[in-house]
Amino acid sequence: MKKRSSKEIFGEALVSLAQTEPLEHITVKQIVEKSGLSLQTFYNHFRDKEDLVIWLHRQGAERALARLEGKNYSFRDFTMDNIRFYEHNANYLRGSFGGGMLNQYAEISAENACEFFTRYICRRHGLEALPEELNFYLRMFVYACLHIFSDWSRGKWDLPPERLCDYLDEGMPEKLKPYLLD
Repeated sequence: MKKRSSKEIFGEALVSLAQTEPLEHITVKQIVEKSGLSLQTFYNHFRDKEDLVIWLHRQGAERALARLEGKNYSFRDFTMDNIRFYEHNANYLRGSFGGGMLNQYAEISAENACEFFTRYICRRHGLEALPEELNFYLRMFVYACLHIFSDWSRGKWDLPPERLCDYLDEGMPEKLKPYLLD
């Protein structure tokens, strides 16, 4: 069994705390106490709580995105995994998307996703770079999806995950579909 890193331990502590308390009320001190590690160790890895939140999201996204590059894993599977992530972590994500963190979290998450999908499309289709039009559609779709996931996880729509996935597939720009959908 793989030994957990300090970063992973801090992440687990934050997610655990966020199950019962709004993220904006959780302090670094509480995260450190829950983790059993030291404050200095926390600051060796993260600037602040927001930095930890962003790191957590990147880790989840990287795992899902790595699977997308593998065999027998479709873009729909990727989308469903993201929906399940948002569903499973709804309390935690409500805090991530709330208050002043929304813009920072959304921007970093969207930029990371755009960067990954650009690399993925270029490798998959033998492109040196994305054409301007395709880049535009990719960015528009990624930014829209992030906000839709946010709204859905905060209960703005009462949709089952499979139906949300259907809507996202159907709403993908037609010019982007050949590059992402199998």
